[in-house]
Amino acid sequence: TIAEKITGGAIDILVNNAGYFYEPVEMVTEKSCNYAEELKMIDICALGPLRVSENLYNGGLLKEGSSIAIITSQGGSISWRTTQNPEGGDYGHHMSKCAANMMSVLLSQELKGKDIAVGILHPGFNKTGMTAKYEHIWEVEGAVDASVGAKRVFHEIEKINMDTTGKFINCEDGLEIPW
Repeated sequence: TIAEKITGGAIDILVNNAGYFYEPVEMVTEKSCNYAEELKMIDICALGPLRVSENLYNGGLLKEGSSIAIITSQGGSISWRTTQNPEGGDYGHHMSKCAANMMSVLLSQELKGKDIAVGILHPGFNKTGMTAKYEHIWEVEGAVDASVGAKRVFHEIEKINMDTTGKFINCEDGLEIPW
């Protein structure tokens, strides 16, 4: 197990950063949905962080006062889909991030009594290989270099506590994202 390979004691902050974004934009009307890839995205983006968190908790490495940061995406916000995806599409990505957000809220509820805070963080629109299929709108939509995005994420990770546990935070501005 992962926990068996870690030495040095309990983990103060666990950062679960799992992401996979299938390259083509999936559209029902274009017969381009790839269900195997959609399941892969859900497995990586939602179940991956749950597997890691469960393994480390049950391995005794997450203790009272620890915190878990789940790096997810505003792509999992149902409220924002009609604005950001008015024509639909990218099913696997959005479903996987919505599942990751739900898992994170449930985990925060379960671990609340153990005094382990769970932060749910949207890192912002970053210029990475994963977002390269949207390179044509990077500048228009305010995408930032990954180093800037990482600083924003670290800033919000420092703020995770029992008062913020289970909240979905946008690292671009520190505000809560609607579900």
